[in-house]
Amino acid sequence: ASQRTDGAIKGMVQSFNDPYTFFVEPQSRELERDQLAGRFGGIGANLQQTEAGYLLLPVPNQPAALAGVLEGDLLLTVDGQPVSAAMSTDALLALIRGPVGTPVTLLVRRNGEELSITITRAEIQTPSIEWRLLDESPETADVGYLRQTIFSERSPGEMDAAVATLVEQGALRFVWDLRGNPGGLLGAAVAQSDMWLEEGVIVVEERAGGLRKTFEATSGELVDGAPLVLLVDGGSASASEIVAGALHEHGRAQLVGQQTFGKGSVQLIHELADQSSLHVTNAQWYTAGGQQISGQGLAPDIVVAEGDDALAVALAALPSVQEARHNNLAP
Repeated sequence: ASQRTDGAIKGMVQSFNDPYTFFVEPQSRELERDQLAGRFGGIGANLQQTEAGYLLLPVPNQPAALAGVLEGDLLLTVDGQPVSAAMSTDALLALIRGPVGTPVTLLVRRNGEELSITITRAEIQTPSIEWRLLDESPETADVGYLRQTIFSERSPGEMDAAVATLVEQGALRFVWDLRGNPGGLLGAAVAQSDMWLEEGVIVVEERAGGLRKTFEATSGELVDGAPLVLLVDGGSASASEIVAGALHEHGRAQLVGQQTFGKGSVQLIHELADQSSLHVTNAQWYTAGGQQISGQGLAPDIVVAEGDDALAVALAALPSVQEARHNNLAP
């Protein structure tokens, strides 16, 4: 009955012909919340789907490994519920995850034996930013590279810490890689844009009734005027486009790569009683200069052909600190 109900709701929502107004079933919504929070209650193990079923790959020093799970254990049940090779990964993750501090019992098969292992869920953090100093060669040893996969609750704090560490290591210039980043939280996009802007409009939100809300930068930057290039492509969407549009229009960063996706609409998320949710489009985003993002996307300053090394192009486009100061991009 619940499947029929969910199907009916999906059909009704699809009749609006808006790809961003949609219904999310409880399991998927729970995983979506985890992703945007950047943390979840889990056991610290990866899953490998095979013809025989799901194999467990425990992360060292995380709850599953500490409880005795070994790499290659075949998962049979989770709290008594059977696990099959045909089960979706989302459905299985929803079974395994749960509130921090609660137990979950896994039945696994190892070397022909069945073992029951009870694990206490802990907070597992999922970083959204990876970073490193590009010190493989002297020419780029002062470049800090930041790759961001989603805009989560953790992202602004992660960027703050990453840039501080990179500066300590000698970074004076930066490449921020937003390729394939589908977006996430508006608040994270605004906060991170603000970190690189001294002033000005970051993004304008216009609601269906015409009401407009403007988000503006506050004074102070992470690294005053440090040269910055953003890497973007057709997978850079939503919050990624807010950041790219803001930094580009204020002359703070060049865009290198390919045309962005063009997802500039805002969704209200209505949580339903069974933990499912309804996402309903209620506003559009515009850049500081009034450009609509939806359906258009942002054009890069330097286009990189598919398959070419976009990072190499970005590094070639990145001005030196002296050039940036000469051009008044930095004090």
